[in-house]
Amino acid sequence: MRIGAVVLAAGEGRRFGGNKLLVRVGGEPVIVRVLRALSGLDRVVVVGAYASELMPYLTNEVVIYNPYYRDGMSTSIRLGLRFFQDYDAALIVLADMPLITNETVSRIINAYRNGCSAVVPVHNGVRGNPVLIHRTLFPELMRLSGDVGAREILRNRSDVCTVECGPEVLIDIDTVNDLAKVLNIANTNRQQ
Repeated sequence: MRIGAVVLAAGEGRRFGGNKLLVRVGGEPVIVRVLRALSGLDRVVVVGAYASELMPYLTNEVVIYNPYYRDGMSTSIRLGLRFFQDYDAALIVLADMPLITNETVSRIINAYRNGCSAVVPVHNGVRGNPVLIHRTLFPELMRLSGDVGAREILRNRSDVCTVECGPEVLIDIDTVNDLAKVLNIANTNRQQ
């Protein structure tokens, strides 16, 4: 199965108050940690508000600039999916989730089986990210608009498969308080 990863990195970080993707967690920028978790996959990084700041960290990546990033996440998903139209599935990845690992990504991908329109990671019954979307749903994703993601499409489907993962699938950085929690977890994990 050919799988591509669409890394959503176009947001303005309004609640955070700036570019959260270059904040260091475990000694490296958030965007670098996320990309390392996706090693081995074809991937495209969709950038927007902080494109010029991110580019030095994306020299070995396929990068798509989203001039419509202010219109919401759906615009970045649509741009990224165009790049993978001939793939079997796409992993939709939020660039502000620095605790996901290559093992987490492998667990999600390996949970795919025939009949799954998507694979959603869960932790203690709560749905998280990244989400693997089978190509049969690409047309629906291409019709999304506004600041919504795949959750809108997957909410009421009976053919969505789930896989139990760790808390990393629920932890993103939206605020400075979120960053403090992530740094605490990363430091604890490093000391173990």
